[in-house]
Amino acid sequence: MGCGTLGITIISPALGLVTKDFGVDEATGQWVLSAYFGAIALVQLFYGPLSDRFGRKIPLLSGLTLYGLGGFLGAYAPSIETLIAARVIQGLGGGSIISIIRAIINDSYERLEAAGAFALISGIMVVVPIFSFISGGLLGEMIGWQGTMFLIGIAGGIAGILNYSYLHETNLYKLEKLNPLGLFRNYMKLLVNRNFNAFMMASACNSGIFFSMIGFLPYEFARRGFTSMEFGFWFALSPFGYMIGNFMTRLWVKKLGIEMMTLSGSLISLVSMVALLGVDFLGWMHPLWIALPSMIYGISAGLVIGNGSMGAVYAAGHLAGSASGMLGAVQMGFGVLSGSLVVLAGGYESFNHGIQVLIGFSLVSVIFSMMTSRQKTVEAI
Repeated sequence: MGCGTLGITIISPALGLVTKDFGVDEATGQWVLSAYFGAIALVQLFYGPLSDRFGRKIPLLSGLTLYGLGGFLGAYAPSIETLIAARVIQGLGGGSIISIIRAIINDSYERLEAAGAFALISGIMVVVPIFSFISGGLLGEMIGWQGTMFLIGIAGGIAGILNYSYLHETNLYKLEKLNPLGLFRNYMKLLVNRNFNAFMMASACNSGIFFSMIGFLPYEFARRGFTSMEFGFWFALSPFGYMIGNFMTRLWVKKLGIEMMTLSGSLISLVSMVALLGVDFLGWMHPLWIALPSMIYGISAGLVIGNGSMGAVYAAGHLAGSASGMLGAVQMGFGVLSGSLVVLAGGYESFNHGIQVLIGFSLVSVIFSMMTSRQKTVEAI
């Protein structure tokens, strides 16, 4: 699971170095992130059903192999086009990690225990983005952005060896065969599952905020005169907030329920984005004033993404693998969507414009979170 996060976060502090090295603008540099998100979004629709048919372990190991190869290819990329292609390969492999881990948790735990287990694993894995933001900045300053790609390749290889050696198969009820028409029907069933969609959209909007922030905040730090290493250091507070949010889930999910935890996180996300807008309006230049609201957003992500993800997968019942794939696809798809909207709104030139887009995503997350609570009330009646 940490490899999927590493692929997202480690390149972020070095994006400015990538655009400078290849002589491209920020919008083109955004494709280094969007290509990864888009590839993950696409393949998760297939990894989930494949894991229902062949088990969790084989697709996971195949994905880790692709992920590692993509990392080494990216390290030797002679052009921005080759680097983007390498990021696509990384995403094609990384999609297995994000999708199948959720299904493994769902195989192993009941509903509330699954949310708590996901929060625990996410809390442990929060070390990865903290490490990757800081190390990405350091590697960028010391040896260039290529160092981040080498680290992705090495991480993929190590994760593959560990999972091959120690992971036991958790899917004890494999499908007898893959049926493309049946797969389509499964996705149609999920699309009319109101509770699944409400949880999915709440978590996807929250995820989209994070994916946008790691794309355009490095340029805002650069405009304020700070280096990629400084960005990596200050923005590492965001995953620290995510760790706090996951701890809160572990502490309160059984008492408050998944629905209330998701709604609370969405509201906190909205507050954090409004705070960032206030920082820009007041002209506060110290990076701490961006880092603190980013940490508050991280708390919201720990509440929304963990609870929303497990709420969606549980709502899908026996279609857990397909649900996990669709959930991951939509979450990553919203990363592409939010990043594109920030570019269209001029967020790379104006911090204010970018944050306004993210406020919109926060509002939508709140609306869908409220729908999960309403659905629970209807079911109780």
